[in-house]
Amino acid sequence: MKTLVCLLSSEEDIELNYSAATHVNPHSIIICHTADSRDEADQLRLQLENALHPDLKMVQVHAHNLDLIQDVAEQLFMSLQNKSVVLHYSGGTKPMSVGFFEEFRGGSCSLLHSLPNGDTAWWRTSEGFYSEKM
Repeated sequence: MKTLVCLLSSEEDIELNYSAATHVNPHSIIICHTADSRDEADQLRLQLENALHPDLKMVQVHAHNLDLIQDVAEQLFMSLQNKSVVLHYSGGTKPMSVGFFEEFRGGSCSLLHSLPNGDTAWWRTSEGFYSEKM
């Protein structure tokens, strides 16, 4: 059972994360969003509930303070130990992407990056780096 952690800070991140979620097809999804993107996170949550029926959790993250972002990312990472985790670090603010990447990269989770056009996914797993068509 896979858990997808996705980052959201703007309306553009909705489709980006929706596409990644349908590609990964996780059992559970954690949407990390900024205070200003709560409405967008709710839109994504509804879309994902209708399409995939996952267990969903919403986590508010600071938009630009890297120390506060990494505190949340570390707590989340620790709570997901011994689980199959995919971090989709394409969305969110740049500090969110950096903070979550830094916290999750040392573990056994997979790291996923995709672009808004949704045609290619880049993965880093325990086997190394590779890309695939979405």
